[in-house]
Amino acid sequence: MITIFGATGFIGKELVQYLVENNYPVNVVTRNTIKAKTLFSQSVKVYDFTYNTLLELINKSDAVINLAGENISSGLWTKSQKQKIITSRVNTGNLITQLCIKAANKPGILIQASAIGYYGYNINSTCNEESSKGTGFLSDVCEQWENSTRDVVNYGINRIIIRTGVVFGKNGGILPKLLKPFRYNIGAIIGRGQNYISWIHIQDEIRAIEFLIKNQHLSGAFNLTAPTPVKMEEIIENISRKYNKPILFSIQERVLKFFLGDLAKEMLLASQQVLPDKLMNEGFRFNFETMDSALTDLLN
Repeated sequence: MITIFGATGFIGKELVQYLVENNYPVNVVTRNTIKAKTLFSQSVKVYDFTYNTLLELINKSDAVINLAGENISSGLWTKSQKQKIITSRVNTGNLITQLCIKAANKPGILIQASAIGYYGYNINSTCNEESSKGTGFLSDVCEQWENSTRDVVNYGINRIIIRTGVVFGKNGGILPKLLKPFRYNIGAIIGRGQNYISWIHIQDEIRAIEFLIKNQHLSGAFNLTAPTPVKMEEIIENISRKYNKPILFSIQERVLKFFLGDLAKEMLLASQQVLPDKLMNEGFRFNFETMDSALTDLLN
C-alpha cells in the first residue's frame, strides 16, 4: 500500500493516476479532502490530517511518498510567501517523521521530494548527486525540506530523496506557460535564453518514482532530470517550429528581475546542468531523453 502526501499538485495527480492504472493500492493525505475526492477515482482512499488516523494509516503502508508543499511559483516571493513555502514543507515532513517513529509497523521506504534547486541557481558546470549544496533561497528550502524526514533512517526505514528538475507536461508545470504567448502569436524568449534548463517529461518523472519504489534497496538522493540539459532559447525555438509561429521578442532579464525579484533570478533565469547519474547507473532508461522527443509527444 502506498500513501502519498501532497497528491493534489501537478506531479501528485499524475502519479496517483498512474499508480491506480497499474493496480497499486493508493492512499492520499490532504488538507483539502473535497478537492481530492473529485480528482481521484473511488479506489483512492482520501484522508485528512487527523493524527490518530494517520498513525493507523502509516502502520498499514509499505511506502510513503512526501510531495507536500506550497507551490513555489504561486505568487511573488514576499517575506510571508517565503515563510509559507518553507513551513508547508518542513511541518509536513516533521509530522511524517513523528508518525514513522510512532508506528508499530513501519513502512519499508519513504520517498522525500526535493528539487534541483538544491544545487543553486547559477551552475557553471554539470553536477550530479555528489555535488554540494548551492546558494540561494531555493537551495535553503530544499535542504530544510530534505532534512525534515532525515531521522526516519534511524528507525529502519529506507529513505530516498528525489531532486526533480523542471517538469514538462500537458496539464501543469512550465510548458503551458511557455505555450501561452504562442497562442496569441507573440512568441517570446525569456531573458537571453542562454540559461540551461535541466528538465524531465512528466511520464519519466512518474516512471522514475515507480522504479525507486520497486528498488527499495536504494537510498540517498536521486536527480530526476533527463540526461540532456538544454538552453531555454532552444526550447522556445523548438516550440516555435512545432507551432509554426514566430518568436517576436525577448523579455529582458532586468524587466523580469524588477517585477519578480528572486523568483525570476532563481527560477525563470536559473541555469542548471544537473545529470541523473545515479538513476541511470541503476538501470533506469528514459522514454524521453531529448527535448525534441518530449515536445513532439506533448504537443502532438
